[in-house]
Formats: sequence, structure tokens, C-alpha cells
Amino acid sequence: MSSTQIAPETTHGSTDEGNDFAHYARHEEIVRASIEGGRVTALCGYRFEPVRDPQRFPVCPKCKELVELAEQLG
Repeated sequence: MSSTQIAPETTHGSTDEGNDFAHYARHEEIVRASIEGGRVTALCGYRFEPVRDPQRFPVCPKCKELVELAEQLG
């Protein structure tokens, strides 16, 4: 199993569903998108560009639920 880190990130703007939340995504994808540009797919399936400070937003309920489920399964 991979030792992937999960870090919350959000998108730029507030017009699409999901923009009002910080989302969880694979750390490697966030780093890649930050360096090369592009979008990341959150655990909940929402696609975003990691350009905003995720600490300013509440965590996406779907992402949070999936993280908690993964933690329970080990």
C-alpha cells in the first residue's frame, strides 16, 4: 500500500459547487499541480486547482466522510 499523504486544498473562485470547501486530495497530485499547473481530483471527485489557502474554508463533508471511513478500515 502507498504511503500517500492527504492534504486539504480548494479551488479559485466561488461559482462552482464545491468551491466553498477545502477538499482532500493526494499530496503528490497537489504538488504536481502546484508546480506544473492543472487540476487535482479530490477524494469526493471534485476537480480543482490548488491555489487557495484551505485553512480559510470548512472541510468538504464528502471528503471528510471518506477520510474517516478510510481511517476506520485501516
